[in-house]
Amino acid sequence: MFHARLYTISFVLLITASLFLAACGPGPAPTPTPTKTPFPSGAAANPTATPTQAAQISLPASTPEPATPTPKPENIAPFTGLPASDPAKLKELPIFICINNDAAGRSAHWGLSLADLVYEYIVDGFTLTRITAMYQSHDAERVGPVRSARYPNIWMVQMYGGVLACSGGSDPIRYLLKMEVGFPYLDADKDDPSNTRYFLNLGTDYRTRLQARTDGVREWLADEGIDTAWDKPGFEFSEAVPGNAAGEATIIDISYPGGNGVEWRYDSARRGYIRFQGGEQQFDPATNQPILASNVIVIAATHELTDIVEDTLGTKGVDIKLHEFGDLRVFRDGMVYEGTWRANQVEPPRWLGPGEAPIPLRPGQSWIQVVQEIPDITYQ
Repeated sequence: MFHARLYTISFVLLITASLFLAACGPGPAPTPTPTKTPFPSGAAANPTATPTQAAQISLPASTPEPATPTPKPENIAPFTGLPASDPAKLKELPIFICINNDAAGRSAHWGLSLADLVYEYIVDGFTLTRITAMYQSHDAERVGPVRSARYPNIWMVQMYGGVLACSGGSDPIRYLLKMEVGFPYLDADKDDPSNTRYFLNLGTDYRTRLQARTDGVREWLADEGIDTAWDKPGFEFSEAVPGNAAGEATIIDISYPGGNGVEWRYDSARRGYIRFQGGEQQFDPATNQPILASNVIVIAATHELTDIVEDTLGTKGVDIKLHEFGDLRVFRDGMVYEGTWRANQVEPPRWLGPGEAPIPLRPGQSWIQVVQEIPDITYQ
């Protein structure tokens, strides 16, 4: 009797439970626990997917189109960020001119303030520096004093896709420039022996007499039938002061060999850095104004002493890898920004801050100071 009652109660409970579950509907399916595949020893935490791995990744049904960047006005110069009086110039080859920068050369500098940007770099067995100024958005009736080409000019002009104007060079450098690199090279000694057709000849001192003019370089390009069409990316510019500065920097000291140290002092009224070299402030007679840089860009690059003899004293040339990458300091508005620079042989360099984001420059002229290591500079 007891077992019969127990069986009856169990049967009733079973029926009741079944009716309750039917009323509530089916429960959710259990969620499987994902299996984590460990990375092999030494693998990166976020490796690049192989083709097999990529096939296993489910992609969204549609990928949103990236935002179309706002095109820059056609009259804004790519390397100054300022309006050009003649936008047609911005579609022509930028002109690079080699300029003497020893003590005698500095006393005769002319037209540097009219350049879009200026490079200073070590040459000749690490004994002195030379300058190369680039002109695109402005013409200059006189630039100088013009001197011979050096190895860094090869990488420099290749990156920007320009034309180089110098006065001679060692036989190996001349051969590379005339026969190998592929960009136009105007050699005053070879292409204008009288120094009167495309250049200017002022005085008798070989260190200071030869001057270039941008319209003379363009005349030579036309006479040679060289295509001058140009289209390269420029730098990023912003009037607004970026907010991720590493600190203030109103005085910059750059250690260069041979007593050629450079100092830049920030002038808040002019919103730029005034240049001193060898202890003397530098002025440009072409403008009757101090040399003033809106941006001072210091890049550390690999320097290698070559077997190329640059002069009668047996001084060896220096190859500077301007087409690679390295540490960077950008100075603008009395502030310093830290990062890296990257370049290749077909595009101008990029100035990159944290997260590879471009460091915007202040509109205006930039001086690119090339050093061996960032500790070669100090600032405060």
